[in-house]
Amino acid sequence: MIDTKNRKSVCKLQLQPQYQWRREWEAIAEREGLSYEVQDLFAPPALNESRLFERYKDWYLRSGRTTSVHGAYIDVNPGSGDALFRELSRRRCRESCALAKELGAENIVFHSSCVPFLRGAYLENWAQACARFYEELASEYDVHLFIENSQDIDAKPIKELMLRTKDPRIGVCLDIGHACYSRCSLDQWTQELGAWIGYMHLSDNWGLFDDHIPLGEGIAQLEEADRFWRESGRTMYMTLEVGGPEGAEQSLRYLKKHGLFGMDDGRISQ
Repeated sequence: MIDTKNRKSVCKLQLQPQYQWRREWEAIAEREGLSYEVQDLFAPPALNESRLFERYKDWYLRSGRTTSVHGAYIDVNPGSGDALFRELSRRRCRESCALAKELGAENIVFHSSCVPFLRGAYLENWAQACARFYEELASEYDVHLFIENSQDIDAKPIKELMLRTKDPRIGVCLDIGHACYSRCSLDQWTQELGAWIGYMHLSDNWGLFDDHIPLGEGIAQLEEADRFWRESGRTMYMTLEVGGPEGAEQSLRYLKKHGLFGMDDGRISQ
């Protein structure tokens, strides 16, 4: 479970840049004093083209702003019951951790990969396999791992995973946008997983798809997320997942206007 001894909620806000708009992202990061969560190294085209992968990676290295990495997520399931798929997924996860260490990141986020409509023995086996594997990664690479609700319709799979691991470096990334199209309210997510939530993804949508629209334009329960954070007494990394630089600018204005996540005075509390 997440350590709450400091009892003072701190938000460490991050951007999730795209290399093609790197100049715009650099300007925002410099002005606002924000860091990066790297995601585009595990998405096409960089994922499949080594030349682009190295170019992107070099930019992140030179930026000195990388605090987190979004691990490989396309068709990745390290708890798969098929040994071939499981081993390939685990290879991608290890590559993600190695990249995090190379970039100097202290956190890595992995999507929950449990098939949402299968329970019983399937869920138990998946949770146990993932818990053991994530413990191996945390020990091998000494990074903080956060498991993100993705296709999940409720909190049960991630909770079952968390109950099976005792490593304090393993926690939950709550994506408030993904919660919009689940079967549960954000309050239900925080009630079930609150003991392990140490990271957030801030995005918005209209309740059907993962649209990544600017904050405040959809139905994401931002005030409820802010309340949970303020009462948590935790230092949390939070990432804006709101499309391109324009979406980030609009979202920052929204957070400042409404005094959310420590931006009461127009500054992030980090």
